[in-house]
Amino acid sequence: MTTVFGVHAQATQGTTALNLQSVIKVRGGNPVYVARGSSNDGTPDDLASEFTLYEDQAGHKPLCSVARRGPNHTLTVTAPDGSVLALLHPPAGGRRYELELPDGTRLVGRVGTVPAWAVYVVLSPLALLYNAASLVGGYGIDWHLPSRTAWRTGGGFGPAPLKFYGITDKYRLRPSQLDPRVAYAQAVLHFWST
Repeated sequence: MTTVFGVHAQATQGTTALNLQSVIKVRGGNPVYVARGSSNDGTPDDLASEFTLYEDQAGHKPLCSVARRGPNHTLTVTAPDGSVLALLHPPAGGRRYELELPDGTRLVGRVGTVPAWAVYVVLSPLALLYNAASLVGGYGIDWHLPSRTAWRTGGGFGPAPLKFYGITDKYRLRPSQLDPRVAYAQAVLHFWST
């Protein structure tokens, strides 16, 4: 069984005390709200890497918190009871995302999977023609590198616990392989860094 979700920027709303930045829309499930520097925990608003995920828009039901701990820019995903769910390593150069689970499992997500690059290479002549016609027509250039990302364990084979599909901007999660709270936190970091 898989869960499909997307991260979307949240429109500013004056009806809540939270500093809502994004909402995670889960297909067939309830949305998850992302608050950065929420007013009820004293976190400064300008800390882009610290945020809390909530089940409700009012901020009464936290799912997990993500905070920078340590000198190497590692983000710690913590459950409401204080237990560590994962360590997120922000991308160096924007191309490689890593997360580490408490049992030592390390998932690595590289931007642009092999199938995505293969399709890109095959279709790039058509994209070049499209962009040339768009440029002549006054519409500008619309050229994107493959952004599909699959978080896998060391070897990189088998079903990925978490995948991002760049064309649809959707994530596909295997909840039996990865805690949804960790997947949501990684997706928010991924969304904010792209």
